[in-house]
Amino acid sequence: MKIHLENINPLGIIRDTKIFAGVRSHREFASILNRERDRADRTEQGFSLVVFEIGTDGENSACARLLVPILTNRVRSTDDIGWLENGRLGVVLPHTTPDSAWKFVENVRHALNGVTAPIECIVYSYPSSWPPLADETSTQDPRSRRREPSRGESGGSGMQFSGVDMEETARPVEELESQFLCKIPFWKRAIDVAGSLLALILLTPLFLLVALLIKVVSPGPVFFRQDRLGYLGKMFTVWKFRTMHLNADTTIHKEYLRDLINNEKSMTKLDNGRDNRIIPFGGILRASGIDELPQLINVLLGDMSLVGPRPCIPYEAKEFDPWQKRRFDAVPGLTGLWQVSGKNKTTFKQMMRLDIAYAKKRAFRMDMKIFLKTLPAVIDQVAERPRS
Repeated sequence: MKIHLENINPLGIIRDTKIFAGVRSHREFASILNRERDRADRTEQGFSLVVFEIGTDGENSACARLLVPILTNRVRSTDDIGWLENGRLGVVLPHTTPDSAWKFVENVRHALNGVTAPIECIVYSYPSSWPPLADETSTQDPRSRRREPSRGESGGSGMQFSGVDMEETARPVEELESQFLCKIPFWKRAIDVAGSLLALILLTPLFLLVALLIKVVSPGPVFFRQDRLGYLGKMFTVWKFRTMHLNADTTIHKEYLRDLINNEKSMTKLDNGRDNRIIPFGGILRASGIDELPQLINVLLGDMSLVGPRPCIPYEAKEFDPWQKRRFDAVPGLTGLWQVSGKNKTTFKQMMRLDIAYAKKRAFRMDMKIFLKTLPAVIDQVAERPRS
């Protein structure tokens, strides 16, 4: 994940004031946030981010002049103060729990007591329970989720903070992941909409042919639907052509996938060998990727993109290490960097690194290169498919 912010001070009228010399610019602070996320993923020791809602008008800039010296005198050598968008001021607190972060806020608030009006404040925590894997059937968008500590955790002092009685109300803790991820570029969404619409129109004859084939060789529905995790860990229903018999046992796949994740084995698909769960001609549909084409509907709806990491199954994500959840920083796609970089010849960790590399860079030129490499990659995959 990269946080792309402007390298400017949102309060331009105070840009050159010595008071703000120690406050990081947008760009510098974004780099620090990314660094702290890398560190937290590596050490599994989280951090908190305190955000003060200052604003950008003259009155609020005067408030910032009072707030910054107080923050500067209370932060540790490992902490950093910096600007966010819309006149917000942030403080990164490494190795700090949300409860301790709120104690820091209370200390600052006491110092400001009577000097200025209450300043709205939010505490963000990383890592949090994200993506939401506890309830696999939930479709709630994690961007709207909020975790509130229990009453016993609040430790309130009875003071007023931005109109909230801390003794009566649990202090909110927001999830950092869903608040600071890059937005989907406009060019990417435009290509997804135009490309999926055009492909759905042109591929209609193929869709009808495949649907007829499935009906002839196997009783049951043409399409297979399954819950997957996508951008920011949001749950959605993916569409595929059905290539397995009805009521196929998924236990085999779960165990096989767990073995791939925990061992350095090549990501060979389970059905590359003889799999009795696969319907006639199902193997060729899967090897060629034709079974994935109904996901163009998901692309049109915005759940997926034409290019991105593959959407993973919830029980797969439960096996992820903290750093591997970075793959949710990008919208899942029909094709992606991993798919054109060896795919079944790579290990699970190599796949993750490729997916995360794409999520970090995410550029128009990279998408075009992946598009051009997709067809040759599919041809190679079909050619390497074992003959039964």
